[in-house]
Amino acid sequence: MQQEMKQRRSFKEILKTPLKPWQILVFLVLPLCIAGFWLLWMRTCPTWEPASVTVQTAQLVPQSPQINPDGMTQETRLLPSEGYARIPAAEDSFLAFMRNMPVYPDGSLIYLYNGETTSNSYASAVYDMDVGNADLQQCADSIIRVYTEYFWKTNQTERIAFHTTSGFLLDYHSWRDGKRALVLFDWVQWVPIQGKDTSYQQLLNYLKTVMRYAGTLSLEKESQTILLSEAKTGDFFCCGGSPGHVILIVDEAVNAEGERCFLLAQGMMPAQSFHILAGPYEHPDDPWYTEEDLSKANLNLGGFSFTAEHLRRWGEGFANE
Repeated sequence: MQQEMKQRRSFKEILKTPLKPWQILVFLVLPLCIAGFWLLWMRTCPTWEPASVTVQTAQLVPQSPQINPDGMTQETRLLPSEGYARIPAAEDSFLAFMRNMPVYPDGSLIYLYNGETTSNSYASAVYDMDVGNADLQQCADSIIRVYTEYFWKTNQTERIAFHTTSGFLLDYHSWRDGKRALVLFDWVQWVPIQGKDTSYQQLLNYLKTVMRYAGTLSLEKESQTILLSEAKTGDFFCCGGSPGHVILIVDEAVNAEGERCFLLAQGMMPAQSFHILAGPYEHPDDPWYTEEDLSKANLNLGGFSFTAEHLRRWGEGFANE
């Protein structure tokens, strides 16, 4: 009993003892260091989590003759304009990949990263592709996502590599092998942290980091301007900036005279479903954009202004062969 009372008195004495400066410093700094390390770990080793989506539709009036409401892929939902036919798509080409992309039911709203919805007035179809639960998969990020999904599906993972806006190359193979990007402002460095992981979930985790540090400015630097006569699926209209905007060519058709038309798709801010654009002002019920449509001096696409000079090709492009 006396020993217990002595221990209690010693505890009280300890509590009454003034702390030394270095002890105060430890008590103040240690929690901050732990919190900072945890935040750095969470940012360096992110986890992709899907957004919560409840499919909702809105009646589209008038119904476009180019839209087959029963179709559940890009190719089966959006029919070519009268007098046009889709160009052949080579097996395992990016064109074939985009045509097989699933879409939500006809008239679906556009889904935001936080589970909310927004108007589909700019959309002729909405891709059934997860947007994640963070405000990251916006316009450039949506294009990075579909490029990556294509390379993953066709076993071209060596081509999954994108620069940050500051110029550092974030390649998937480094991430797959366990390296993570340590980013402090514009300084970026690979740090070996985890073991090798070839899972699809780890691919999505990698994309979360890419989307955080890449954008329209980096896509613009990774691409070169092309002529409209050279345009094909996989090319995009890009106006780099903060914010900028980028719109992807996702399909192509041609008529007997050799005149071409294209389907265009975009993501937007805040992060939301990647979707195929509705038609231009002159023919809003037909989502196919002719070369004449795209040759205008002031080209309005998805609410943004472009010119033919904004047409670009990322890297080596996507061959249809």
